[in-house]
Amino acid sequence: MKSILLLNILVFIGLISGCASQPKVYIYGKYLDKQQTNELNEALTARNFLVEFNDFDFPTSITQNTILYSLLLEDAETLTVAQNIFEQLDIAVDNVQGLTKGNHWYTKNSLALFVFPAETNLHSGVFKQDLAQTYQLEVNEDCQLKADLELKPNGKYRFIIDNPATQLNKYLQGDWLYRQYPYLELRPDKEPYSSGYFQISKISEQDQISKIDFIRLTAIESKVVPAGCTLEFGLRY
Repeated sequence: MKSILLLNILVFIGLISGCASQPKVYIYGKYLDKQQTNELNEALTARNFLVEFNDFDFPTSITQNTILYSLLLEDAETLTVAQNIFEQLDIAVDNVQGLTKGNHWYTKNSLALFVFPAETNLHSGVFKQDLAQTYQLEVNEDCQLKADLELKPNGKYRFIIDNPATQLNKYLQGDWLYRQYPYLELRPDKEPYSSGYFQISKISEQDQISKIDFIRLTAIESKVVPAGCTLEFGLRY
């Protein structure tokens, strides 16, 4: 009985040790589609990696496909193995750097992959996934309307306005399209053509607290928002 108990304990310890030694890969997959996510998960899991996906926004300092790795990797080959897997999946890694601070995982046996879309607007840094936010109208002397514009990840849009005029109702929701930078189109439900056009811009500002990245949508033509008025979304770092 004692020998069986001892054997069970040894097996349990072995299992714990094995799990503890598995390197973990954090995939920042905001721009990945379902097929890419599945391929990455299968390939990494097959090589004994633990995999965790997220859809977090990327740090503004990362502008290309990047691997950040902990300096506490238990096996020197971990980084090479991961790079080979990414290469086999046609993910070109442009930057590899050790991380010494700034993330909750940097003291662990882990690394992170940041993947951008294959076709990028490098001059703008604005991708379709970035636009799926809720924008507030910047109120000033020329723009007195109090309104929010919600761009949903599923391609639907919705204006949020208190007591809108009856003639605006047909334009308050529908599909949003991002065919080419820097233009956003809004096509109302049951309408064959777009009737709202906005110019996209991205700027960074600094206040007393931290840096803020803004995406701004300036109305070119719209049945809801007066031309020249701006809606904006800000992300603080």
